[in-house]
Amino acid sequence: MRIHILGIAGTFMSGIAILAKQKGHEVSGSDNVCYDPIRSILEKQKIVVKLGYKNKDLVNKDLIIIGNVMSRGTPIIEYIMKNNIPYTSGPKWLNQNILKNKKIIAVSGTHGKTTTTSMIVHIMKENKLNPSYLIGGDPIGSMKSAHLTNTEYFVIEADEYDTAFFDKQSKFMHYKPFILIINNIEFDHADIFKNIDDIIKSFHHLIRLVPPNGKIIINDNDINIKKLLKFGCWSKVVTINSKKNSGDFIISKNNNNYFISNKRITCKLPENLLGYHNNLNAASAIAVCSQLKLPINKQIKQIKSFQGVKKRLELLNGIKSRIVYEDFAHHPTSIKLSISTIKEKYKNNKLLTIFIPGSNSMQLGTHNNSLVSSLNESNLVLIVTKIKMLKALAKNNNKINVIESISQISQYLVCNDDINIVLILSNKNTNEIKEYLK
Repeated sequence: MRIHILGIAGTFMSGIAILAKQKGHEVSGSDNVCYDPIRSILEKQKIVVKLGYKNKDLVNKDLIIIGNVMSRGTPIIEYIMKNNIPYTSGPKWLNQNILKNKKIIAVSGTHGKTTTTSMIVHIMKENKLNPSYLIGGDPIGSMKSAHLTNTEYFVIEADEYDTAFFDKQSKFMHYKPFILIINNIEFDHADIFKNIDDIIKSFHHLIRLVPPNGKIIINDNDINIKKLLKFGCWSKVVTINSKKNSGDFIISKNNNNYFISNKRITCKLPENLLGYHNNLNAASAIAVCSQLKLPINKQIKQIKSFQGVKKRLELLNGIKSRIVYEDFAHHPTSIKLSISTIKEKYKNNKLLTIFIPGSNSMQLGTHNNSLVSSLNESNLVLIVTKIKMLKALAKNNNKINVIESISQISQYLVCNDDINIVLILSNKNTNEIKEYLK
């Protein structure tokens, strides 16, 4: 089949392209821009990407897979519908063509999905289980962002964002998980959800898809997950808790070291995991793989070789003048966690956080009340934005400066030459920013 994908440069849709190619289809795609690493990944797979959305690129295609970046009124969408060209969404295509014959391990939650999914795949691969998978990010090392195998398991990052302009249910409603992880639930995606109860309702619909012999692994410290479970649950719940003797898996901290325990064993978590949130992600991955009868102490050894995911507290190479980390954080909670983690690791150092807001929730001002307090965890902050609401928030704050152009970063660093740690926070492309830090 000849498949063309609209919005191919996103991490999810590029993964769909890779899986379709591995399934034996002829695959191409279109997008407005296509940056590395996605561009290089697709080139290696010999998947042609056209820049811009042109009707001529759809000629002689058997099926169009439409990403949720596309909307009604876009000329190419109107052309597809007017000419009755067959189309579907990425999640629906995945369900009908690949997932229906697999045992699905789905990783959901507001934060930590990409890292947790990558850890699970890494542990399973190290144990020769060789799962198929789709990760919404780019793992560091030899692991790809998507891969199709002949084994029974498929590990997938399960996003609550909507599916497509013609299918407004959450993507994860197409996955029918056998094992479901819920890391946390907070209000986000204000462009499609009205409030936190609206998000909890969507997660409740997901829980209804887990079979009675399946497992739901939860962060038992999360108040919204507890609220969710009150609406009903028909599968075995496995809990991860930070309170002593109160969960199936317990995560604890002692002298800057993190530990994970169950009823039989306590193990120290590897020191390559930065911060509580990444140790919690590891606990979720261990809880999942324990359901597959993999010993905890063996999993711990394998996590030591886990190299992480690009843009998830990634230490950047090639910047000699200072230490620079990059993180995907774009929600106040994840922003605060990322900053606190770097501050804890590099005590007595001056941290500059460069924040580039890009999410729809940030554009709408949804997180205004908590954003400044999260950013204030850093010694200094640069917000790169033209959004008037964010400019107003930073007014009269000695720590926070707002700039409209990334070219102003160089001058700021010249005036603050005692900054030796930089943390870049954004869900947007940041390649140009890195050049100003060298």
